[in-house]
Amino acid sequence: MFSDPTAFSIGPFTVQWYALFIMTGAVLAAILASKLAEFRGLRSDAIFDIAIVSLIAGVIGARLYFVMLEWDYYGNNLLQILNIPRGGLSIHGAIIFGVAAIIIMTWRMKQPVLSWLDVAAPAVALGQAIGRWGNYANQEAFGAPTDQPWGIEIRPENRPAEYAEATHFHPTFFYESVLNLANAALLTYLIVRFSGKEWMRAGDILAVYLITYGIIRIPLEWLRTDSLYIGPMPAAYWLSGAMILGGIILMVLNRKVFNGSKFGEPLDEGKKRKAKAA
Repeated sequence: MFSDPTAFSIGPFTVQWYALFIMTGAVLAAILASKLAEFRGLRSDAIFDIAIVSLIAGVIGARLYFVMLEWDYYGNNLLQILNIPRGGLSIHGAIIFGVAAIIIMTWRMKQPVLSWLDVAAPAVALGQAIGRWGNYANQEAFGAPTDQPWGIEIRPENRPAEYAEATHFHPTFFYESVLNLANAALLTYLIVRFSGKEWMRAGDILAVYLITYGIIRIPLEWLRTDSLYIGPMPAAYWLSGAMILGGIILMVLNRKVFNGSKFGEPLDEGKKRKAKAA
């Protein structure tokens, strides 16, 4: 389908498929978050300011995290750090920096932080589902060799040295794209179906995302041939495990520390409501 990572050229400027998929995912994610914010009664007019800042922060974080793990190469090729269109973004770095940006932006706007993170969660999953196709265009992030009919052909120059004789590999990018799309649908359903329920708390959707994506990523990382390592294990194992643990902790804190703010309700309003009930 993609014979070249370059989508098209205009004079000396080239546009990569990777960049197109990332930007398409970002735009559709912002639209979804805007619709969910409006549904939840949040300031939907603020979504694009938040989206732009969090997108920029996410890309910076994704690149910095990748460069950090591949510093043996980038330390000797500093200019290549800026060559983002050719690939080299880590979703875990994007999540860390993107979440931090949303927290800072919504706090400065005096908006309910956890509620905004909730509507961002399904949007992030949707963006991931679309952005993963950029890996296909770059012929990267694929899995081990396979003879299954859905295996994808990888050009010889992109095959790992140990699998130079293999031709078809597991399309792990596709597996993750489908699972992320399902995750986005699940999280959107939870918001639409259970908003207003007494047991639902602000931050629960974010917590579910952290748990589900962590569960999605661990087995897929086991299949991949290009994992980045921290110590004896792939970095994605450490970060995915931390996401699962973080989601569980957030669920507990939502009910034990954060005063039980209702889903979509500003934290200070949750405190007032509980104080009146007492």
